Amino acid sequence: MLPIFLSSCAELRPSPVSLSDRIYTFLNAHNTLSLATVADDGTPHACALFYAVAPDLTLYFLSDPNTLHGRHLESRPRVAATVEANNQDWKDIRGIQLRGRAGRCPATDLHRARALYAARFPFVARAETLAGPLQRACYYRLVPDWIRLIDNTLGFGHKEEWHRP
Repeated sequence: MLPIFLSSCAELRPSPVSLSDRIYTFLNAHNTLSLATVADDGTPHACALFYAVAPDLTLYFLSDPNTLHGRHLESRPRVAATVEANNQDWKDIRGIQLRGRAGRCPATDLHRARALYAARFPFVARAETLAGPLQRACYYRLVPDWIRLIDNTLGFGHKEEWHRP
C-alpha cells in the first residue's frame, strides 16, 4: 500500500525507504511516548512511558497495573499516543501520532517484550532502586492500527499516514 501524503505545502515525493521503515527508525531513535487513555466516565488521562519498539511497529512498555492508565486499559484498551523529537525551530519538527489498542502483554508475546525492553533499557535489570517497583510491573503491548509521521524537514506540515494491513 502506498503512503498517503496529506501535506498541501510540501513537495509531494515518495521516499525510497518504505513508510513503515521510516516510522520504525524514528520510534527506535526515541524512547518516551505520551500515552492517552480514558476512564470509564470519559475522563481523559495522559502519561509518559519508556517504550521499546518491534520492527512490526508494536510497542512495549512496563507499568504497574494499579496506575491510573493501567486501570483504564483494563476496560478501555483504545489509546492514542505521541512521540516527538524536542526542537526549537518549526522547520525541524518531527514526530509520531498514533492510535491503537493497548493492554497487558499476552504470554505468547512476553519473551519478545522482555528481550526488546532489556536491549533498549539495560539499566532496568541492573538498577537496585527499581527492584521493588519492577515486582509490581507488567509488560504492556500497544498495537497501533494508525500512525501519522510528521516531518517538517521535508516541508512545512508534511504528514504521511500508515494503516496496519
